[in-house]
Amino acid sequence: MSKVIERLGLDWLVILIGKPAFEDAPLPHPTTLSEAREGFRDLEGEKLDDALEYCDKLLGREDDRSDKIESKAFKLIGIPGIATGFITGFAGLLLEREKLALVPVLIVAAALYVLVVLALMFTIYLAVKVVTVGDYVFTYPSANDIFELSKASLEYVKRERAASLFYSFTQNQQVVNRKATYLSGAQLWFRNSVVLLLVLTLLLALYAPFKSSAPVPGASMPTVRPTVSVQPRAIPTDTLQPTSTLTVVASTDTPAAAPTATIGSSPTITITPTQ
Repeated sequence: MSKVIERLGLDWLVILIGKPAFEDAPLPHPTTLSEAREGFRDLEGEKLDDALEYCDKLLGREDDRSDKIESKAFKLIGIPGIATGFITGFAGLLLEREKLALVPVLIVAAALYVLVVLALMFTIYLAVKVVTVGDYVFTYPSANDIFELSKASLEYVKRERAASLFYSFTQNQQVVNRKATYLSGAQLWFRNSVVLLLVLTLLLALYAPFKSSAPVPGASMPTVRPTVSVQPRAIPTDTLQPTSTLTVVASTDTPAAAPTATIGSSPTITITPTQ
């Protein structure tokens, strides 16, 4: 049972109540400055030079490892940009009851939706723990060693420098291991969110072909009202326009006189048919 809880990342939930989710693993090499000095006490010549160079590379390796871990953590923190579109889209889907008419499907989809959102939020929380500045203190050789060791022999200075570099390496290794543990927890919960999202998508994909076309209980039915429009028709009107008439008057008494013509207007008659 404990392995299942660990694989699902449920053991990380104790961090929400202020308890540590893990303990620092003990290191297999000296972790104090006095132990490091004791380890380099018998080195001389080329062996000491080689040890000094190797300790410097070890310290640089932990710095590079810390940078890579923080880079991966920042990528996980950038998830809200993707999660915003997801949250908005699925929230609108859950609020439209006509798209999820079956109540059991609606309840399961809503539960999966909440779990996905919580998993994403916990992923971001653990990723932020990786890059929080005040929670981690890195150790490096003190700059005052240059002045304090100025009067000592060269062999002694090399031994002190090698011991200081090795001690800084051991302290930083513990800090970087702590960061790596938080990063592994963030990746684990990101995996959980992706799995839950796939389950939710599969549920909706299986439900879509069998979605009932019946109206949702309590949903308002659309009302169709017929509209009758009456267009007026023009009534034909026949108008008899006035025409000019020519009247010729001839006098029989005076044959030499020329006939006279008068032009007059006949009355206008308007005929309007009725229905």
